[in-house]
Amino acid sequence: MQYLYVLSSTNQDFYYEQFLLSVTSLNFFTPDADVILLCDIKTKENLIGKRSNHEKLINKTIIIKAPEDMLQIDISRWLKTSMRSHLSGDFLFIDCDTIISDDLSSFDKSNIKLGACLDKHSLINKHSKSKEIIRNEKIMGFTSYLSNKHFNSGVIYCSDTPESYNFFDRWHELWLLCKKKNITRDQTSFNMAIFENQSYFCELDGIWNCQIAFNGLEYLSNSKIIHNFASESELIASPLIFDSKEIYFQIKENGFISDELFEYLKKPKEAFINELRIIAGDDALYVISSNLFEMILWLKRNIPIIYYILNHFSYITKKITKFFLINTSRKNNNIKKYYN
Repeated sequence: MQYLYVLSSTNQDFYYEQFLLSVTSLNFFTPDADVILLCDIKTKENLIGKRSNHEKLINKTIIIKAPEDMLQIDISRWLKTSMRSHLSGDFLFIDCDTIISDDLSSFDKSNIKLGACLDKHSLINKHSKSKEIIRNEKIMGFTSYLSNKHFNSGVIYCSDTPESYNFFDRWHELWLLCKKKNITRDQTSFNMAIFENQSYFCELDGIWNCQIAFNGLEYLSNSKIIHNFASESELIASPLIFDSKEIYFQIKENGFISDELFEYLKKPKEAFINELRIIAGDDALYVISSNLFEMILWLKRNIPIIYYILNHFSYITKKITKFFLINTSRKNNNIKKYYN
């Protein structure tokens, strides 16, 4: 089977560095992998010098001329939604912001024409972005949200069948329509294309796209591909060592992956940052997914003085509240209670 990456990158971003990490890990765990890179002409032109070490890790590069008036980020999605038409044979598409964590040759493609995993391993009614998903679909007049399932386009298995070609033609068409209404991400169109072609779509086990920061822990021990979700939020840090600007800058500067970093790639299921907490419970997850939480985190990073003032005010409010709770409890129950 072929393993396909899609890359649209310049010297100013980290997409190439993410790709190099992913394809290096793929070669370590699946050394006989037939790896293909699909990119646009402008990207290929800057894959020179320190940005060319991937060449020894791939089997072929397919270069496509993209629309000249299209932004780089849109070119990536233009390529991704049309990738089926640019190569023949079965393939497993893998996003660049992933780390391979096991041998991928064990993928059982029998009776699968097209497959992907649930987005954030979650049904829409439990999804942290459920309102956004439904809003975007309604803007487009789409109805895939009625299935209560929203699939992630970061890992896609695609067979070489007429049905798969038809699916990608439809996905590309729907994405172009979405783009006209400023919905430029590809998952709204991806899911509507799936909804229209459910008869030959297969939901893959979460181990093939373990979205580690979002409900992915139960799939981690058996995971084949760990999805960093590097682009999910600029505010919330990834729990993985690989997904950091410091690492990307290091690779960009050196042009290769250091021996120390490669040791982490050999055991990615253990490569977590030191300061890490697991947050569970509907209320806590709801707060963390809220705009209020993101605003507080933004203040901490950008205007710390306001954050510290608000935090101190919260501390005082908390102390006053506890004082009244303790006294009220003593009066009502005639016993002594303690509050942390």
